[in-house]
Amino acid sequence: MRKRIYFLDYMKAICVLMVIITHIDWANKNRMIFLLVINMAVPIFMIISGFNFDMSYHRRIESAEAAIGRKASFWEQLGIMYSPKNIWPRMVRFATPFIPIALLELALKNMQGKDVSLARLFFLGGFGPGSYYVPLMFELLLVFPIIYLLIKDYPYLGLFITALLQLGYECWVAFSGFEKYWYRLLIFRYLLLIAFGCFLYLHPDKRLHKRTLVSMMLIGVEYLVLYHNGVHFPIFKYWSPTVMPTDFYIIPVVVILFRLFYHSQIPGRIGQLLETMGKASYHIFLVQMVYYHFDLGGPIFAMHWGIQIVLNVLITVSVGIAYYQLENYIRGQIKAKKAQA
Repeated sequence: MRKRIYFLDYMKAICVLMVIITHIDWANKNRMIFLLVINMAVPIFMIISGFNFDMSYHRRIESAEAAIGRKASFWEQLGIMYSPKNIWPRMVRFATPFIPIALLELALKNMQGKDVSLARLFFLGGFGPGSYYVPLMFELLLVFPIIYLLIKDYPYLGLFITALLQLGYECWVAFSGFEKYWYRLLIFRYLLLIAFGCFLYLHPDKRLHKRTLVSMMLIGVEYLVLYHNGVHFPIFKYWSPTVMPTDFYIIPVVVILFRLFYHSQIPGRIGQLLETMGKASYHIFLVQMVYYHFDLGGPIFAMHWGIQIVLNVLITVSVGIAYYQLENYIRGQIKAKKAQA
């Protein structure tokens, strides 16, 4: 049986807390604590997504190779990863928690007297802060097999190619007049982070040199300091605090965290809570979208920022965990009925 990597749950738990905090209506999000820490939640999520997807796909391919008694070819591996058996369960896993949230948002919009297109609701991730994350996960299902095979066979070259593709996308967006709304919905702005998540899982023996990590971090931090001081680059005009140069900052940070805490397990209730939050992070993310977009916090949003953080976290995390547990309960009941049939 595969041993659980608790560190990944802890990372997801901390990241979803940062998401909740960053979506409070702050007067100034240009402070360095936001740029260096709180804004890094989704970039870290993308690295973890690359790592987790890789772990799952790798097991599928190993099982298929064991069944045929040889190494699968490039096209056979591609066929395995794009097979309905592989894609469909993942689509269901992302869609199942999202659909009730989307229907709830539809009902709330109707109560506000607003007409909402179902296509817009379901295919563009609903409403609320971070709603772009949902379509990104579905897009990841389509592009990940290519990234996986690239990093598997050509680790360093693969990272370089994905970085070039992402940079090319950023340049095209900057000079083509591509709209900000659509930019946020495309996975291409996270290619390097996803590829690096693959790299971490597939090639744990291949380490980036310390000088490389230091140089990367200096580039990323320098970019963020320049942004903090009002310097803007025409190539990176959308979502500037989390665009490609910041990848060079967060990648070394994640490498350090992996090296220090990968095998760690926090004892007691705190560890259990963080583990549960990590497992329920997607559900918590969906709940905070509704909570903030429809101002469900009411008078809480007018309170002191410290009280806001505590109450917003308590509400969204509690409801998100309850939602996660409800889904698991329903899934368990369905499986039990199928087993009895």
